[in-house]
Amino acid sequence: MLVELLGRALAALGHDRAEALAESVGVDYGAAMAASMAPGSDRHRSFQSALHAVADALTAHGFAAHAERHGQQLRIVSEHCPFGGAAIEHPVICAVDRGMVKGMLSALYGHDTLAETALSLPTGGEHCVTSVQGGQAG
Repeated sequence: MLVELLGRALAALGHDRAEALAESVGVDYGAAMAASMAPGSDRHRSFQSALHAVADALTAHGFAAHAERHGQQLRIVSEHCPFGGAAIEHPVICAVDRGMVKGMLSALYGHDTLAETALSLPTGGEHCVTSVQGGQAG
């Protein structure tokens, strides 16, 4: 019943607004996760260290994630999607995952980061991949 409610709500918002909302929720949740991981200490670490901490936190939340370098690209690979069939039925939910990565990296690294869904289960992937790039202080 919750998936049906979610589906109707997302359809009513339209794709762009639903994706923006899903990513925003993910960013907020990711920032809260990062705050509980490093309450007041060990923050603003290196980008690589933050990336591995994000993968560990996602794994603890059921994503079975790891950080890796693929060519010149850094990415988080999630072997399992805790959103299950809901993400397949409503691919916009993948924006929550991307937002969580952005929120945690921003909080742990201390700079804005770029995160992009490169591969997902709804698009036919065997796992989900979020490509990431760390920003610099401005």
